Amino acid sequence: MSLPQVAGKVLFLLATTACVAQSRPAKGCLSYEPAVVNLNGILISETFPGPPNYEGTRQGDKAEVYWLIDLSRPVCVNADKREPDLNQVQKSVRRVQLVLDPIVYERQKGLLGKRVVVTGTLFGAHTAHHHTPVLLTVKTLEVAER
Repeated sequence: MSLPQVAGKVLFLLATTACVAQSRPAKGCLSYEPAVVNLNGILISETFPGPPNYEGTRQGDKAEVYWLIDLSRPVCVNADKREPDLNQVQKSVRRVQLVLDPIVYERQKGLLGKRVVVTGTLFGAHTAHHHTPVLLTVKTLEVAER
């Protein structure tokens, strides 16, 4: 076998191994819905530009206020086998936008700036209103025990 043939087979094997490794879920990573996850971090509020152009509130776009959790440590999320285009693999996620019932904003506003535990289900960003690659539909939101 010639050197170019050997090199070609080695490259093929390396590429195949890399593809298989990428398709396996990473251990220790979170999963998208329907799995329920717990996230720990600081609850923050952030204002983003909304309609009509989603460019800036100084340019006349509506201000949209969302709550996010600034995670205590980065997390990874495995790709969703059912919806891999929507719920893609994510690495080193530091912030997650929270999707809350509107009444929760008023009831829980005292938690802003505090360390919290949030429980819910994850999904991937897919609209202009989604400001982090991964979002969490909140089931519970409470102060973290120290």
